[in-house]
Amino acid sequence: MRVLLINPPLTAEQRYGKDMAQFGPCSEPLGLAYVAGALEQAGHEVRIWDGQVQPLMWFAPSFTPQLIGITMNTPSYDVVKKLSATLKKSWPDVPIVLGGPHPTVRPEDTLRDIPEADVVVKGEGEKAIFDAINKGSYRFVASTATGDLDTLPLPARHLLPMKQYQITASRNKGHHAYTVIVARGCPFNCAFCCRLHGRKVRFHSIDRVIQEIELLVRDYDAKEINLEADTITVNRNWVYSLCDALISSGLNHRISWTCESRVDTVDEAMLRYMKLAGCWQISYGVETGTQRLLDFIKKGITLEQVRETFRATKKAGINIRAFFMLGIPTETREESYATIRFARQLRANWSQFTLCTPFPGTALQEWVSTNEPGKLSRNWGDFKTHGGWITGNLAYTPKGRTQSEMKALQKRAYRSVYLRPGRVWAYLAKVRSFRQLWQGFKGAWVVAKTRFSHA
Repeated sequence: MRVLLINPPLTAEQRYGKDMAQFGPCSEPLGLAYVAGALEQAGHEVRIWDGQVQPLMWFAPSFTPQLIGITMNTPSYDVVKKLSATLKKSWPDVPIVLGGPHPTVRPEDTLRDIPEADVVVKGEGEKAIFDAINKGSYRFVASTATGDLDTLPLPARHLLPMKQYQITASRNKGHHAYTVIVARGCPFNCAFCCRLHGRKVRFHSIDRVIQEIELLVRDYDAKEINLEADTITVNRNWVYSLCDALISSGLNHRISWTCESRVDTVDEAMLRYMKLAGCWQISYGVETGTQRLLDFIKKGITLEQVRETFRATKKAGINIRAFFMLGIPTETREESYATIRFARQLRANWSQFTLCTPFPGTALQEWVSTNEPGKLSRNWGDFKTHGGWITGNLAYTPKGRTQSEMKALQKRAYRSVYLRPGRVWAYLAKVRSFRQLWQGFKGAWVVAKTRFSHA
């Protein structure tokens, strides 16, 4: 069967605004690449159209699909709805399968509101796509999670324009950085997360991860890798085994890598060994600078744990990216400022401030719907975390706050953290290329030219 897989054309400017688009990620759609790898292994002919970076229907008129699969998240809902209608007009007899985060948590709504969809996939798609091929009826496809991730073939990167992707500017040291998914699932209870892959954490084997890294080094001359997992350090033994393999293979001298972690899952010994194995930066979710709000969102950490882990990470010689949210439900103006002050005190190498967005399927959205009815936008296109730079409405504004205030607050946060003499000098001290210098200048200019009057 000829299968066309689509990443919808939602641009960086639509997601982050005109000024911030240049700093946002344009990542390869590895979820589709995994599905494509499974289809190719089974003998199907596959094309991927990535609407982020490729012109419409680049794959040529000679390829007429017999099945179309589209991945969608909440912000791309309107784009996918229009795209599905267009595709159905062109190929009325070709089944359209919708999968990804939004259909997984809102399957009934998705099928009702996008009538052109023939199948909605809930959960992981590598196995569910074969149900769609074999049955093709108008229904849901409930996918069970893949138990052993190593049974999945390598993602079909050869179907993607790999050189056109870029990871977030703050997650590379100047080279093109590639992503390797090492695990799925998260056991924690954060109220802002919908845990798409379930609570059970499933890791690829160390051999499989090393195989994929070596492929990227050989075929794409990779020098930087992002090891993707909700919390890579949740399995301490796995991390140590990975570091052993990177060191024994010599890959720690050929590539440097980043990952995401939690402040309550690392210690100095682990961090030192990760550094030895090539880890140069870790991203931590701090979220807020007040303990009350950390408890409210069920983060399960303390402010003192944040401070101690940041000290240990810096001592190990590893850079830090810190994630913060502004506008958590019940957050007061003073608590918003406390988060900004805490970010300044922590002195992470990079700080990211998003506006709290209660996405479908999260406990946070349930709380808002119950306790603040009418506060959530009815337009899925408003569910964007960098609304401060985007014309249009926010998905959510805390009770007693205004949209203009929250948009201004996001800009104020970036300006407060980055436009300090010490922060500027710290950045300049680590610049190793003209590209990094120019990138830093552009970022400073975007932040410096912002205007705010409500925060």
